[in-house]
Amino acid sequence: MMAQTKKRRINRKKQIKRLSLLALIIVLIIFLFVSNFNRMRLWIKGYGFSEQNILLQLDKSWLNEYLELDSALDLETWDTVENDHHYIDYVNYSSNHDVSNEQVVQYVDSFYELYGQLEQAGFSIETCRELMDSLTIDDFQAIVDAGYKYEDIQGYLDINGVIVSDIAAYIDSGLDPLDAVMNVSYPFIDSQNTITTNYQIMEPDDLLVLVKHGFGVSSDYVPDDLVSTNIMVSDSNPDPRLRKEAAEALEKMAEDASKEGYTLAINSAYRSYEDQQAVYDEYFAMYDPVTAASLVAVPGYSEHQLGLSVDLTCKDVIDGVYGVFGDSPDYDWTIAHAHEYGFILRYPEDKTAITGTANEPWHYRYVGVEAATEIYENGWTLEEYIQHHGFTYDLSPE
Repeated sequence: MMAQTKKRRINRKKQIKRLSLLALIIVLIIFLFVSNFNRMRLWIKGYGFSEQNILLQLDKSWLNEYLELDSALDLETWDTVENDHHYIDYVNYSSNHDVSNEQVVQYVDSFYELYGQLEQAGFSIETCRELMDSLTIDDFQAIVDAGYKYEDIQGYLDINGVIVSDIAAYIDSGLDPLDAVMNVSYPFIDSQNTITTNYQIMEPDDLLVLVKHGFGVSSDYVPDDLVSTNIMVSDSNPDPRLRKEAAEALEKMAEDASKEGYTLAINSAYRSYEDQQAVYDEYFAMYDPVTAASLVAVPGYSEHQLGLSVDLTCKDVIDGVYGVFGDSPDYDWTIAHAHEYGFILRYPEDKTAITGTANEPWHYRYVGVEAATEIYENGWTLEEYIQHHGFTYDLSPE
C-alpha cells in the first residue's frame, strides 16, 4: 500500500515536471514569436535577414510603413549608394523625377535632416511628401529659416507654381493665395509686363498649358497621340495632324459647319520644334528683327508644338472669293460656335496687349469644352483663364 502511494507521488512529480517544462517551452515559444513578430512579417514579405536588421532599427512608425506595403521594396538598388535608409521615399521620389539614384538619395536624406523642424512647424510627413514633388531642398530650408508655420502658408503651397522665395511678398500683398501667386510670381502672364524668368512646362500634355514668351516646352517634346485630321487642307499642303482629342473635335466642328453651308479647312496644325526653327529662320531672313519677332514665336514657345492649335481657312478663301479667313462667313460661324467643340480664338483683336500676339482670326486652340465655354462666355483669353484658375501643371525655371 505504502509502495503504491509512493509510486503515485513520484509519478505526480514527474507529471508536474513535464507540464512545467511544457509550459516553459510554450512561454519561450510565445516570447520568441512576440519578440520576432515583426521580423517574421518582414520575412513573409520577402526581406532577407540583413534587410530585416536594417528595417528593424527604424522607429516603430517608419517600420510600420514597410509592414503595410503589399510587397517588399528592392533595398539593394539603393544600398549601392551610402544612405540613411529612407527607402520608401527614395522609391517615391525617383518615380516622379528623372534623376540618378545618387541624386535621389542626396535629396531625400537632406530633406530628413530638416524634417524634425518642419514637423514642429506643423508639416506632416504626408504633406511633405506631396511637396517633395515640386520643392527643392533650398525651398524646405527657406521655410525652416523663415520660421513659417504650415497653417500660415498652406494656402500658397497648395497653388501650382508657388515660389517659396516669394511667400513673404504673397503675405504682404494681402491677396488671396491664387491671386498672390499669379500676380507676384507670374505677372508676365500678361504680356504688358516684363518677363523676369523663362519657365519650362513640365507636363505639356495638359490641355490647358499656356505657351508664350516666358512659358515654353522642351525641344524634344512630341505628343504621343498625334493623328491626321480628316478635313480639307489648304493648297500649302500642311501637316494635318493634331492630338487625337483635338482632331476628333475639329472633325465634328467641320462636319457641323458643312451642314450649314460652311467649309472649314486646315492651313496649319502640328509643327515640330524643327519646323518652328525653319519658320523662325525664314522670318528673320525676310524681315528686320523687330518685325520678325512680332510675327513668329521663338522655337519651343509656339502652341503648334502642342498638337492642340490649328490655323483655319475655308474653301472660299482657297478659291479666292475672300482674301483672308477673318473676312469670310465661315469665320463668323466659327467664332460663334468654336467653344461648343472645345476651341477658343487664341489671339483676339482686342486682346493683343495681354496675349502679346497680333490679331490672328485664323488661330484656334483646343482646351476642352468646359474651359472653352467659360473663356467664351467671359470674353477671356487663355491668359485670363489661367489668372483666374491657376496652373494645372508644374513649371520649372530654365
